[in-house]
Amino acid sequence: MRRLMGLLLAGALGWGCQAADDEAQVKAPLDCDATYVACGCGCCGGVEPRVECLSCANGDDLQALIEKDQAAKKDPQCAYAGCSTGTKYVYCDANPP
Repeated sequence: MRRLMGLLLAGALGWGCQAADDEAQVKAPLDCDATYVACGCGCCGGVEPRVECLSCANGDDLQALIEKDQAAKKDPQCAYAGCSTGTKYVYCDANPP
């Protein structure tokens, strides 16, 4: 009985068999028309963000920058940081300025 409970627990926690394609995670194609303004703790009002070029051809990952910016917003030090100019990320090879 003890062995059966261990197996049931292992299966419930995902230690059991997995399908072969669970290992292969397919990345979504890049949306080269997407843009994002990263502000870290917050953007200052009335100020245009500086533009940072990404390359769609080189596979620059805008989603990774978005996730990093979202994590920065959760930093407790933001309460003391003030605002920033912000950075607008644009795929310049797809959206010439």
